[in-house]
Amino acid sequence: MQPAVYRVTHQRLALSAVRLGLAAVAFAGSIAAGADPAAAGVGLALGAGICALALVTDRRWLLLGTPKADPLPNDVRRASLARAIADGMLPSTVGVAVLAAVSLVFEPILTAVLAGILAGMGIVSLVSCVEVALWERRSDSQLFADAVVHTRRYVTSSSVT
Repeated sequence: MQPAVYRVTHQRLALSAVRLGLAAVAFAGSIAAGADPAAAGVGLALGAGICALALVTDRRWLLLGTPKADPLPNDVRRASLARAIADGMLPSTVGVAVLAAVSLVFEPILTAVLAGILAGMGIVSLVSCVEVALWERRSDSQLFADAVVHTRRYVTSSSVT
């Protein structure tokens, strides 16, 4: 069976937009639900800072080793961007967004902190997108991910696609 692939930069850029959009909605919701705007802003900054720090300092890749990318097969099919986004949102983005929605009822400041976590995830995925785009530019190649086996990567020359 031929693999379905998507461009890594396209997925990460779209994920960044979705996460930052969810963060904005959750933040606005926290204020609408009664949180003091200044306190909500501190919660947003705190959540974003802690999340970004945790994601940037994650060293699981040291255990897993440097990911390898195989040459892109000729018979691949393109996975939809919607599928790539959905794959990237589960479970973390969806989980935090659901918690933010539920927390609106109980504690609007917690919603602001969770909005910050969503914003931190969005910022880190945007930075990751830029890093991949710069690597693609330096290597004159494009990086693809398998839509089924998410750890499988493919690379091809920019002039081929």
